[in-house]
Amino acid sequence: MLDRRSRVALLVVLAAGLLYLAWLLRAALVPFVLAAVLAFMLEPPVRFLEARGLSRLSSILVVYAAAAALAGGFLVYLIPVLYRQLTLLAASLPSLTRQVQTLLAEAQLLYSQAGLPAEVRQVLEGALVRLEAQLLSGIEAVLSGLFGAVSGLLVLVLAPFLAFYLLRDRDVIRESVLSVIPVSAQGEGQRVLSEMNRVLAGFIRGQLLVALIVGTLAGVATELLGLRFSAVLGVIAGLTNIIPYFGPVIGALPAVLLALLESPLLALKTAGAFFIIQQVDSLFITPRVVGGQVGLHPLVVIFSLLAGAQLFGFVGILVAVPVVAVSRVFVRYLFHKLVTDWSR
Repeated sequence: MLDRRSRVALLVVLAAGLLYLAWLLRAALVPFVLAAVLAFMLEPPVRFLEARGLSRLSSILVVYAAAAALAGGFLVYLIPVLYRQLTLLAASLPSLTRQVQTLLAEAQLLYSQAGLPAEVRQVLEGALVRLEAQLLSGIEAVLSGLFGAVSGLLVLVLAPFLAFYLLRDRDVIRESVLSVIPVSAQGEGQRVLSEMNRVLAGFIRGQLLVALIVGTLAGVATELLGLRFSAVLGVIAGLTNIIPYFGPVIGALPAVLLALLESPLLALKTAGAFFIIQQVDSLFITPRVVGGQVGLHPLVVIFSLLAGAQLFGFVGILVAVPVVAVSRVFVRYLFHKLVTDWSR
């Protein structure tokens, strides 16, 4: 029989092995991660219906039907608007391209007339060459991302089916996880799982609600400013707002660039509007909606985002913070067990 210290050490090795296996299977895990997110979103209404006498399966089916009807009604309204604006955007691309070329020509003329010293001109020209190379690589990345959209659609179609099984077999999954824990430690295991569930569920529901609010504010603001494609810009702002720290900047860029093609003053107003929305989000919306559910230091959040992007790409950016927050609960428990056992 292994003593307590050996069991804890073995647990650490097993946890490290599972993390390495997850890294190897990261592509296959994406639909399961999205399914888990969807299951966490749908769990509260399912539990609400269960408390009113419906069976677990009936509650899930009712919630799925309601979610499908709600999403269908939303898409019936949104898709025609997005289609019209995307069609208009596609038709406007030649004109927008000419405007960009005109702006670049004017900037080049001003640059040539500035009479800068040769050393300064050399530095600026080198920087422009590097910027052009980065822009080209960025365009290539966007195009490759568009080609990968087909696999992304497959993941989106698969996720609701996986979420159904996660919801239906919630108790079976919990019991399976607890069954690998010694009976004497199952009480602690249940508490750890409950804390993980609380952190993850609070983060996911809060972030999605914040994204909806921010997207709506951005769409209304761009419409009031007279920008074209306000619905598209609102959707972009809402989706990118899910990405901590960098998301608001990414979401504001398309609107500011489109406004810049109209006039510098409109671009300034647009940037100001997005800055105000971001401040309202940071100071009022997110603290009240998400609150202290995650409890991670900003440096940890930034590192998590970079690591998630390196390992899992864009999906890694989206799930990095909640995964680290949940892992923190487990690691904190494991560290407590290590300290307790080694002190005996």
